[in-house]
Amino acid sequence: MLGDPRKALLSMAGPLIVSYLIIQLNTFMDLSWCSGLGSACTSAVASISPMAWIASGLGTGIGVGAAAAIATRLGTGDKDKADSLASQTIVISVVLALVTTVILLLLIDPIVDMMGVTDIREECHEYITPMILGAVLVVLNGTVAGMLRGEGAAKRSTYVLIVAALTHMALDPLFIYGLDMGLTGAAIATVIGMGTGAALGLYWYFAGRTVVGLSFGGYRPKRDEISYILGVGIPRAFEIFIVSIMSMVQRIFVVECGGTEAAMFYNIPWNFVTLAQSISMSLGSALVPISAAAIAMGLTSKSESAFGMAMKWTLVSMTALAAVLFVFADVAMLPFTYSSGMSEYREEFVHVMRIYMLIVPCMGAIDVASSMLQSMRRAQQSMMSSFIRNFLIVIALVWACTVSLDAIYWSLVVCEYIGAALMVGLAVRGTRMMRKAHRQLS
Repeated sequence: MLGDPRKALLSMAGPLIVSYLIIQLNTFMDLSWCSGLGSACTSAVASISPMAWIASGLGTGIGVGAAAAIATRLGTGDKDKADSLASQTIVISVVLALVTTVILLLLIDPIVDMMGVTDIREECHEYITPMILGAVLVVLNGTVAGMLRGEGAAKRSTYVLIVAALTHMALDPLFIYGLDMGLTGAAIATVIGMGTGAALGLYWYFAGRTVVGLSFGGYRPKRDEISYILGVGIPRAFEIFIVSIMSMVQRIFVVECGGTEAAMFYNIPWNFVTLAQSISMSLGSALVPISAAAIAMGLTSKSESAFGMAMKWTLVSMTALAAVLFVFADVAMLPFTYSSGMSEYREEFVHVMRIYMLIVPCMGAIDVASSMLQSMRRAQQSMMSSFIRNFLIVIALVWACTVSLDAIYWSLVVCEYIGAALMVGLAVRGTRMMRKAHRQLS
């Protein structure tokens, strides 16, 4: 992590890409199994899933904050502080997850009513309630993976994510069909998978197999360390929270325009955008600790170099992947339309997916630019950019829902490109300011 940025990015991002691809395969299998339950269940998952993103986003956010904080301390040689930060991170994660659980449980029915999907209320409850009750495990999974990345242990961070995904894959068909638990079984399988991955990571820490130590003997909350972690973590978590809330607001207009089933068309093809983002999320996750450590050592040129390489690799590879998925969209949608109740929707799914593939490169740019801002402790700017982008989408959908579903899809494309330009512009401006400040100090 402290050496050549090119080698550091390759060594850290490589394993992460594998893990994120497995996670996405896991998500695809989950949706595929659920689609076999019929359009009502598929629509419920598509509609209510943003509530689950809030818990996973909290874990991701705290994990990013921990990665930046730990990497910075290790970069300056302060291992004791890094150890203390790791312990604070775990406690913060558990406390915030418990608070989030209570809040989300109270919001299920109001959100179902807000989105206008009351006809599938029961299915929404079946899927989201177990996910919310298991929020502590979901949050810890993201947090522990982030802590491991902070000390440069990309492979172990990958193992945490892979174990979670593989456990989920194995349990999904058993719980959904074998035990006849339906959507509830799908959610429980997800929570158990997340808990298994988190347990593996925590075992390494308590067994002393990591660079950073973890101990709660005589634990005391330390305001400066908590502020350090949350200074990056909360804006990142809030950024994902904004996306989740705005996604639910967007569904109001989608459902109003095309009915409950339109939520499927709007959401399921987006999973292929997320699949392509495995590349940008991996490079972005690797960039945060590499850039943060370089900045802490005063090596701003190394930080900028890592940012440039991550952005270049992201745009080239994601554009190529989007082109392949565009051509083979009809084949890609088969796992979600194999049942007799879903096959009639295949043509519309393919149509929407091809439109979404145009968004893929700009989503990659957003991920990498956001990660760079986080490494520079400018996470608030990333959060604000995300809010503006999603607010624009909502405004566009207010008009588009009065026209057609196609108008909704194309409005999304335009707004995402505007958002990408804003996020990248903020990241470039931040690097220039960082370079100027370093020159003045030297």
